[in-house]
Amino acid sequence: MKTQRTRRERAKRGRTPLPEDIRKGSLIQTRVDGTLEETLREAAKQRRVSVSQLIRNVLEDTFHLVDNVVADAGQLAANVKRDAKRVADAARGKKRDPLEDVEAWQEVVVGRTTSCEKCIDLLERGDKALMGVSADPNAPKVWLCTKCGADL
Repeated sequence: MKTQRTRRERAKRGRTPLPEDIRKGSLIQTRVDGTLEETLREAAKQRRVSVSQLIRNVLEDTFHLVDNVVADAGQLAANVKRDAKRVADAARGKKRDPLEDVEAWQEVVVGRTTSCEKCIDLLERGDKALMGVSADPNAPKVWLCTKCGADL
């Protein structure tokens, strides 16, 4: 039974195909109008690259940009939702719970006197405590004593 070789496996014009690791990539062609062709040629000349390399670079950069926009859109939506909730709560006179913005807790040794967010006990310099870590760098620090932290 004969197995058919793919087009890439067949020798072109009697030549032996190059090994896969040194073979060039696939060729993709498209038609463009004269104005776009001239724009591409001028841009490639300014950047001292071939038109093909310019198009490859533009395509790669565009895909990276789109990936980043999609990734950032999710975070942006979450931030807008959080901020809208804060504004709505403030408009209703509802006091904001500072613990809701905490994403993680880090055990630390307190460097200056502060107080626990839950029980309002004083935390003195040198005491062990938990510091709330938030995604918002401008958010005020949130502290918990080790007793309140054990209830998390």
